[in-house]
Amino acid sequence: MKAGASISAGNISDLLTETQAVSCYGGNGIRGYVSNANQETDAVLVGRQGALCGNVQFAVAPFYATEHAVVIRPKGEMNLRYLYHALAFADLSQYKTSGAQPGLSVKRLKRVQIPVPSLEEQEHIVSILDKFDTLVNNISQGLPAEIEARRKQYEYYRDKLLTFKEKAA
Repeated sequence: MKAGASISAGNISDLLTETQAVSCYGGNGIRGYVSNANQETDAVLVGRQGALCGNVQFAVAPFYATEHAVVIRPKGEMNLRYLYHALAFADLSQYKTSGAQPGLSVKRLKRVQIPVPSLEEQEHIVSILDKFDTLVNNISQGLPAEIEARRKQYEYYRDKLLTFKEKAA
């Protein structure tokens, strides 16, 4: 886990152009486009400042992560999409500090524990949740009423798939 890098707002374009074709992520998702990436592999991003800190995004490389986003990559064998879904399920906003400008530090994020089933089970969970995610968020693949029904179904299955029984010691 590491925060992204600072960049001047003047270096971020609202428009995708030939010279500024790299997605630039802030704490709440894509902020705009820049000319050079500072991240060369896919990653999970968590917003670390502002009202929406704790927001979880999946960034496809190459991309630029600003200082308002924490870049997270798993240690060891873990499906990156599983990590994304598990962190989204974890409701990270509960770990933010209060105040005029809420914040979420790397130190606090390191305390978050998520269940890590076998890689095979992670891939199974991801295949289901990604399908629901597409149905819910891709307006071209469903009708508005269908999307709302699938959102509820997605949340139900996400909660079921990411809730694990405690093992007896």
